[in-house]
Amino acid sequence: MQKGKALDETIKGEVRLCIEGGLAHFPGLAEEQTVSFDDLATLECQEIASLADQADFFSCTPANDSAGPDARTYTVGLTIAGRSRELRVTEPIRDPTLAKLVSVVRRLSKQHPSQGS
Repeated sequence: MQKGKALDETIKGEVRLCIEGGLAHFPGLAEEQTVSFDDLATLECQEIASLADQADFFSCTPANDSAGPDARTYTVGLTIAGRSRELRVTEPIRDPTLAKLVSVVRRLSKQHPSQGS
């Protein structure tokens, strides 16, 4: 991802999210939700791309945290400008930028549910 992209420049990609665990089991959450950047506002796409850069999403080493009782595990997948990666993170997410990225992806996957899943 290039830093300092112009506001009118289109970012191509998608976000994917799968949630497992938690206090109660909701089968619908365990299904992967996919949102294309084509379905998002430009500022939402830029926010995801910026948070991915800040969290070093595409090259960070995942933490080896095991899920505690009733903790959720998030599998976050991002494809941005030709780069793609899935990262599995467990609550509590210790990196605040990664936690914010997961929060934004969760919010967007609720606002733009997958079609035909």
